Amino acid sequence: MKKKNKPLPLWSKALIMLVILVFGGFLFASSRVITGIRSLVINSTNQEYIKKCAQKVAPFPEPLPAGYEYTCGVDIDFLRLVMVAVNHKEDQQKILFLGHLQDEPDAIETKQLLDRAYDFGITTDAVTCKFTDVKTKGDIQIGEDKMLYMTGDLKDQSGNLYQGVVGCVRSVPKKKTVLVYSLSPQGKALNLDTCFNLLKTLPSL
Repeated sequence: MKKKNKPLPLWSKALIMLVILVFGGFLFASSRVITGIRSLVINSTNQEYIKKCAQKVAPFPEPLPAGYEYTCGVDIDFLRLVMVAVNHKEDQQKILFLGHLQDEPDAIETKQLLDRAYDFGITTDAVTCKFTDVKTKGDIQIGEDKMLYMTGDLKDQSGNLYQGVVGCVRSVPKKKTVLVYSLSPQGKALNLDTCFNLLKTLPSL
């Protein structure tokens, strides 16, 4: 019997799509760019690399609190964007951090950016889904900065249901903005404490 090739992991497919979208226009620019893409893909699940990515987003504790584990990290240096993914083992809830490390003086207000992030929805290594309604709005303190957030129900293209939270926090002195996403497993309720307990370990951005 002919042996079937195993399909690529979902995180790998998502990462490849990210790389194609960001770098597609530069593939033929130089061998240096191609080498950079290869490096991103190879390093994205290397724990030491992910930890370096995480420290660019915020001063995460080392090690992470019990039950949390890094799963993926990408540092797109020329765009000043860093992405870090964390998984909570007990409830399999995903938490994503997307940091923009060079805010411009005329950057849009935090609330506007939060609204845009809400409209965009949540994309993880396994699913892309859109918010269908807002359940709660609020804020949480992270050091001297305040993160605005919204929670709600989400639905993917197949009609599967989720619950999630999206938050936005900005540090003007550090010229840094961080978007925070957390998504429940399919068909399950969101445990907001899973996300917030990790955020509370951050002394600042």
